[in-house]
Amino acid sequence: MLSSVSAPAFPAARPGRLGAGLLAVAAAKFLGQLLLSGRYGLHRDEYLYLDMGRHLAWGYKEIPPLLAPLAGLTRAVFGHSVVGVKFFPALFGALTVLLAGLIARRAGGGRGAQLAAGVAVAVAPVYLAMHGLLQPNFLDVFFWTLYGYLIVRFVHTHEPRLLLWLGAAIGLGLLAKYTTAFYVLALLLALLLTPEERPWLATRWFAGGVALALLIFLPNLVWQATHHWPVLGHMHKLQETQLTNVSPLSFLVEQLPMTLAGAPLWLAGLWFGFTRAGRPYRPLVLAYFFVIGLLLLSRGKNYYAAAVYPPLMALGAVYLERKSRPLLLGALALGLLLTLPLVPALLPVLSVERLARYVRALPVQALTRWEDGRQHQLPQDVADMQGWDEYAPLVQRALQRLPPQERAHCIVYGDNYGQAGALNWFGPALGLPRAYTLNGSNSYWMPAPDSVTAFIYANEGDQPEDLKQAFRTMEVVGRVQNPYARVRGSEVLLFRHPKADLRPFVRKRIREAQDGFE
Repeated sequence: MLSSVSAPAFPAARPGRLGAGLLAVAAAKFLGQLLLSGRYGLHRDEYLYLDMGRHLAWGYKEIPPLLAPLAGLTRAVFGHSVVGVKFFPALFGALTVLLAGLIARRAGGGRGAQLAAGVAVAVAPVYLAMHGLLQPNFLDVFFWTLYGYLIVRFVHTHEPRLLLWLGAAIGLGLLAKYTTAFYVLALLLALLLTPEERPWLATRWFAGGVALALLIFLPNLVWQATHHWPVLGHMHKLQETQLTNVSPLSFLVEQLPMTLAGAPLWLAGLWFGFTRAGRPYRPLVLAYFFVIGLLLLSRGKNYYAAAVYPPLMALGAVYLERKSRPLLLGALALGLLLTLPLVPALLPVLSVERLARYVRALPVQALTRWEDGRQHQLPQDVADMQGWDEYAPLVQRALQRLPPQERAHCIVYGDNYGQAGALNWFGPALGLPRAYTLNGSNSYWMPAPDSVTAFIYANEGDQPEDLKQAFRTMEVVGRVQNPYARVRGSEVLLFRHPKADLRPFVRKRIREAQDGFE
């Protein structure tokens, strides 16, 4: 195996100074996302991840483990604060803006290119949405952009240690979101097709980077193996319930509106990679096409590709700046002008009522197309922020109807992780006990009861027939009334007077949920 290769094939770019404008854009990105993103409340998924923060582990059924400690830190530092929940998404959004500017700088871009790259990443529609939610997506975008930065540095300097840094970053990226594997595979294919970089794949430095990535990712692999690979069950369920509604044509067409503010730049970046001057960056360009191809084959959602664009936006800014400053300014202005009408649909600057009217007038159907493939009155993420505060008062009302001896052994249960997580977020202020669900990773956290005297159940659809058979009485305590909530009409049911000892029934259901993926 080769231990070294020849000197760099490309002259190193001379980085310009990091502009104050880029720093200002990053700061504005952080403050804007932090202060605005919580107006509609928390998202269904955020309730799950906040619960994960209470149950730290090396893996979960839905996601890798990296987001959970950030969620736990959020609760520890900010307490019961919606703005606090938005801290890390906003922070990593600002860091991604800086990384995009640094990529432009390393590729020889001046302050104009750095600023343009930062602005494009800051306000592209998909990033306005992602950087307002405590979800793994903001980490995914950050790490893919970090890979782009390290690769741009490497193709100019061929400094071997950068391969170790890249390996470490990939290991952490895999702990953030499994879609990193798409980029890693795409990048390997791109390097194999790049004669200048291909010899490095046979060096001990590359092997060291691979080993480092695997070492960092190993605890999650061990967790997956010891828990019967729930990630495969999760992927299968996604294919059955959500990805089956993904159209390959829609996936491709929606890449442009999804990245609108930076679309002229990343298109220019793709072109740049096939020019003589942009030859050093061809691995990033080839990796883009491989990522898109892999996502098309796996029927990925349109936003699964979002993380691949910031480095391309930065390279496009460099290319356009080299052509002429007015051309760069015009491309950025065009993207911003097209993006401006979408901002009220992506940042909560309007009331929910006005937002519903506003999105109806927009010609972009992707905004209101949900994962079921149908059109709705609101963007799905906004509908997923509505109605969760109604559950806790209904559960409190149900508990008040129970005498103390029944209340002491009553299980509070949610049909899905959003309901259980929302009850655990709003419940402490009302003195409610912890809520549980067997949905996804929550099945690991539900203790086997020592007695069951009553059952409070927040459903999402039909009333549970098994509980109807197990209890003598069932009462509908109330329903979610918010007209904009995705869970509108969801019921809180009170089951009382069990017909038999329910401990074996509950324990059996817990074991079944832990062994499978619900």
